[in-house]
Amino acid sequence: MTTPHAPRRRMKAVGATGLSAALALTLGVPATFSAAHAQSPQQVEGSTASASGDAASRISPGLQKAEGQITVYVQFKGKGAYEQTQSAAVLARKEAPANRQAQVQAIAAQVQSQAQSVAAASGSKLMYTTHNAMRGAAITGDAAQIRALAERPDVERISPIIAKERMNSGSEIDTKTLATWTRENTGYTGKGVKIAIVDSGVDYTHADFGGPGTVDSYLKAKAMTELPSADSGLIDRNKFIGGIDLVGDDYNASVAEKSTPQPDNNPLDCRPDGFGSGGHGTHVAGTAAGYGVTANGTTYRGDYKNLTEEQLKGMSIGPGTAPDAQILAIRVFGCYGNSSVVMKALDTVMDPNGDGDFSDRADIVNLSLGGEFAPADDPESYMINTMARQGVFTVAAAGNANNYNGVGDTYSDSGSPANAAAALSVANAYGSTQPIDRVRVSTKTGLEWLQGDYSVNFDYSKATADQLRGEVVAAPKRNRYACEAFTAEEAKALKGKWVYFEWDQDDLTFPCGSKTRFDNVQAAGGVGVVMAGKAERYTIGIGGNATIPGLRLTASSTKDLEKALAAGPVTVEMNLDYKASGRSSHSHAFDLNSSSARGQHGSDGFIKPDLAAPGTEIVSAAVGMGNKGVSFTGTSMATPHVAGVAALVMQAHQDYNPQMIKAALMNGASTPIKNEQGVEYAVDRVGTGMVNARAAVDAKVIAYDAKTPERVSTAFGVLEYTPDSGIQTVQREIVLDNTDSQAHTYTLNYEASTTIPGVEYSYPQQVSVGAGERKNVTVTVRIDPSKLEKTMDPAMSADHVAQDWTTGKTLAAGKRQYIASASGRLIFSENGREAIRQSIHVAPKPVSAMRVDASRIDYKGTADKESTVTLRGTTLNQGGYRSLLGAFELGAVSDRIPSGQLKLPSNQAVDLQYVGAASDAPALKAAGKNPNDGSLFFGISTWGTWDSMHWGRQVQVQIDTNNDSTADYVLEVTREKGLDYPLVKVWSISGNASTVVARYPLNSAWGDTDTNIMDTNTMILGVPLKDLGLTAEKAQTIKYTVQTDTWYNDGNPYVDTTSAIEYSPFNPGVWFTGEESGVPGLFVDRDGGQLTVHRKNNNKERQALFLHMHNATGDLSGRKTANGVAAGDRAQVVKVARTIHDARFTDVPADNQFYREITWIAARQIDRGYQDGTFRPLNNMDRATMAAYFYRMSGSPQYTAPSTPSFLDVPLNHPYYKEIEWMKAQGITTGWPDGTYRPEGSVNRDAMAAFFYRYAGSPEYTAPAQARFTDVPTDKQFYREISWLAEQGVTTGWPDGSFRPVEPVHRDAMAAFVYRYSTGVLKESPEI
Repeated sequence: MTTPHAPRRRMKAVGATGLSAALALTLGVPATFSAAHAQSPQQVEGSTASASGDAASRISPGLQKAEGQITVYVQFKGKGAYEQTQSAAVLARKEAPANRQAQVQAIAAQVQSQAQSVAAASGSKLMYTTHNAMRGAAITGDAAQIRALAERPDVERISPIIAKERMNSGSEIDTKTLATWTRENTGYTGKGVKIAIVDSGVDYTHADFGGPGTVDSYLKAKAMTELPSADSGLIDRNKFIGGIDLVGDDYNASVAEKSTPQPDNNPLDCRPDGFGSGGHGTHVAGTAAGYGVTANGTTYRGDYKNLTEEQLKGMSIGPGTAPDAQILAIRVFGCYGNSSVVMKALDTVMDPNGDGDFSDRADIVNLSLGGEFAPADDPESYMINTMARQGVFTVAAAGNANNYNGVGDTYSDSGSPANAAAALSVANAYGSTQPIDRVRVSTKTGLEWLQGDYSVNFDYSKATADQLRGEVVAAPKRNRYACEAFTAEEAKALKGKWVYFEWDQDDLTFPCGSKTRFDNVQAAGGVGVVMAGKAERYTIGIGGNATIPGLRLTASSTKDLEKALAAGPVTVEMNLDYKASGRSSHSHAFDLNSSSARGQHGSDGFIKPDLAAPGTEIVSAAVGMGNKGVSFTGTSMATPHVAGVAALVMQAHQDYNPQMIKAALMNGASTPIKNEQGVEYAVDRVGTGMVNARAAVDAKVIAYDAKTPERVSTAFGVLEYTPDSGIQTVQREIVLDNTDSQAHTYTLNYEASTTIPGVEYSYPQQVSVGAGERKNVTVTVRIDPSKLEKTMDPAMSADHVAQDWTTGKTLAAGKRQYIASASGRLIFSENGREAIRQSIHVAPKPVSAMRVDASRIDYKGTADKESTVTLRGTTLNQGGYRSLLGAFELGAVSDRIPSGQLKLPSNQAVDLQYVGAASDAPALKAAGKNPNDGSLFFGISTWGTWDSMHWGRQVQVQIDTNNDSTADYVLEVTREKGLDYPLVKVWSISGNASTVVARYPLNSAWGDTDTNIMDTNTMILGVPLKDLGLTAEKAQTIKYTVQTDTWYNDGNPYVDTTSAIEYSPFNPGVWFTGEESGVPGLFVDRDGGQLTVHRKNNNKERQALFLHMHNATGDLSGRKTANGVAAGDRAQVVKVARTIHDARFTDVPADNQFYREITWIAARQIDRGYQDGTFRPLNNMDRATMAAYFYRMSGSPQYTAPSTPSFLDVPLNHPYYKEIEWMKAQGITTGWPDGTYRPEGSVNRDAMAAFFYRYAGSPEYTAPAQARFTDVPTDKQFYREISWLAEQGVTTGWPDGSFRPVEPVHRDAMAAFVYRYSTGVLKESPEI
């Protein structure tokens, strides 16, 4: 529990009293959790100086309001040295870089001078400079002083630096790499291509890189601060051509005292000690470009073009995918923790030795690192895109399940820099074979080896041979899982033995964690563990404990051991050398590893990842182990496979720029990735498919999206349509780029991976592209919004479980969130064989268009406590979608924070717009039920949409239940590991202690009820009153504060916050009843539905907040429009009249001629005025609104409008379609002879009289022979109707005796006509 800085700018609470300090709960959030600032809607409480004018636009999102120490990248004006000094031909990769050392060094000196100047001017610490790709400097200092740098004329932009993590916890055959090496005459091995490994360093002494391959040589190199010389015997300079350590061993960006880099010129990797993440970079480098290590431990020096599959399988470590490529190591990680120097590393890639000569520039960058849930506007993404324009290609890990999400199949889990437009994002798939741990056994059956996986927490490197060897005995059947302690009698048989028991149940679930079992065995005197498994492979490892060894067997090895135990004694022997020493056919061959991160689903106009590669149990070089290998799993391991294949493509197509290389890789990824049921994964899970080196190298015709060529894939985005909007067609162009010297003709076929009813793709059946020609192929998606259904990706699991993996206890379980999409691959085939595949994705979403039909909620009398309002608009009720409505007493409002004042523009997703509270306790009481069984609901809308709520976005409601200005409870919108659904986590706070009370799904429903939880800006946090200790007997009034933040908001206490808001759950100022939806806190939002607004006695005008959960997003720009501020289409604020009499509209004062009449029709919901609170009395009455008047005067009767419009100019989606059709059905209007109604046309006074006459049923009436009005003669078209209206007392005409029949009716006059007709003719009460 922490207390942040006192808020500087706060969102104004409606009728609030101030809480002395805003509280922030950071439980379960990284230590770097921080915030930005708040925007006051009505006034500013306090003030903070900020940069203005052009300077403000140069401060990247949010730094204008940051406080305290921050780390930023200050970009200077001017091109980077590479772009400035090299020709267009060099930038296009058509020529080698020219030596421009003098110019580059001059630019570097200038940047260094600028950097020292900005550091001195801001009192900051200079971290590093960049000058090759972009000119700039990283500095750490006080936010306020750094802000002032934006006034400098040489500053282009100031951006936040976000720490990155390592992305990891027979491939050459699967990726068709071996086939590429051995191609007759044209085998490619990456020769001449340089790959930069931006990671934890590389152990160049390892045999896989041509080093001596001894532990001794590693220790010698570790003592150096410079890279060993070529004649040192420690390094093969043909393979390892250079690099730099930017940070040092002790560096960790997440720990303040270790966050200062200590660079040197020796980028040697860390040796793992059982806790660190050492060896990551070494493993990655080996996978990309290692030579390979033979079975006898020596470097493979043979010809890769003659390598056979059997020879490859016989190696202890296989070659990297580009074994002849050269390696540059840029070390950005210390032995532990995160890194904030990736920007510096990327700039270093352009000139690794820093001499100003770009000839040593890397061609490809491997980034097996990233930030989970990181936004696409991360500064590293800008750098990657810039480098791509300069000819450097970046391959990045899509990311993995980890401590935050638990499962990879979590929406938007994949973060930056993989999200960069130009980067190739790589998912982690299984290969066809797998390395596996082995144990040697002595048996009577002749069995020699068993296979499985070793426990993780025991250090096998420090164990003696005796500790790793022993006789196996079975646990007693009553304790078959070893989840319970063994009895003293049972322990006698287990003492000194390796205890054999079952790991999992028949459904593969496990009854308790591994540590509990290992501890039970150890307590009984057992010295080792052997667990029977029911699967051939598990995606989750076993921890065990740190004191006794153990393993879990495969299903087949379990059967072998059972037979051996039945035949006689069995002894097992474990050994570190036996780890990953076996290899077996993979039971999940070409399946996706469940930890691989699901990517973006089109919310921001793109999808990720781009393709997949083998990344599961990949054996590669082990740091500090001489010539040994180690098995790692993760997208980190998949990424270098693709970086190596990219080197093969670059060697084969030296004129291809990075975008073309990316397209070749994605177009050729023809091996489908399927789950165990044979269902192919969708493009937002695996991209086009498994990387195929041979297809990529052969690619002479490539395809990419015309609108976003750097992304290659074609994403139409998330599209919102109301069901009645009619057939929609959207087109995108795909460029077919033929670099070949001959023409090609393709037949096209679409292979769907996800489908939605009502969505179809169309494309040409055949296309030809001439030699050297580019041709656009049009893909059209046709959408029938009336047929859209919420369909799930067939490869997706509907159920998710949040589990405490240490105890096995289920924390929360429910149906997951998901968005329906129509996606797949467009296949271009030539001569019957697939040549190109292109990812296509669209996510059409049916939406409602509902409003509460009132600009103010009025009551018939000042003493009345209930008013019924009608819901109007387009309802959504189809295919798993149903429009829902939340109703709240408004607590706070806030203006939109300008994007330039946010740390990142994506932080707009938690920029508060409206906040309100509601309780169903009064409704329960009114229904004769126990109000204590009620719940409290908080409704929140924001100025930006989120694709998915996750840990990276923080929303908290802090609740003070005893009025001591301290939070007693906190509602936190968060996740639990393993569950792809945002939860409301209820914390009880007592002093510095906090405990979890309960967990509930956000919006009070799991994913099997659609509450529109993705790609939206509204949410509802519900909690039972009992959880907060609130009872009707005490009738407490609470105070609540809402605060938001993101992970990417360093230097700020929050993004937005409210003052304390007072609310009474058992006696609120406003409460609601309506048509129940089955979801607590939500009503059915349908056309014609009604909501009763209850109020209590008060002299205060309250406001109601309505959240139309399924409406379209609308315009959230905050700009001023004719109808007020553009605040989107989901949130609606309506005033609730006071229990004292006051003016209804701002432009109709009490002394207005028609004040009574206008107020009367407003109170009866005939006309609610405009959203800005005006009535606009002198505006002309239009024909559409006239129809609405008569419909409402009749009590808004039940009426089903025809499905085919009666008038040409009144379509089905017209806001008054029903009312106009009702008017026609009643015979009140016939329209014009040309078939139109002219809804926007003004109503003249003569036509108004005719409407009233017909509305009355066209009664029998004989008009007088003598005309009443001077300008309405007896032969006038509407003489009878006008005379009838005058005789009823509805109209009196003008003082000069005229009626003025062809003048338009003003709105105030129309109110008078309705009032007089209703009170005079219909005898309704005239009371306001």
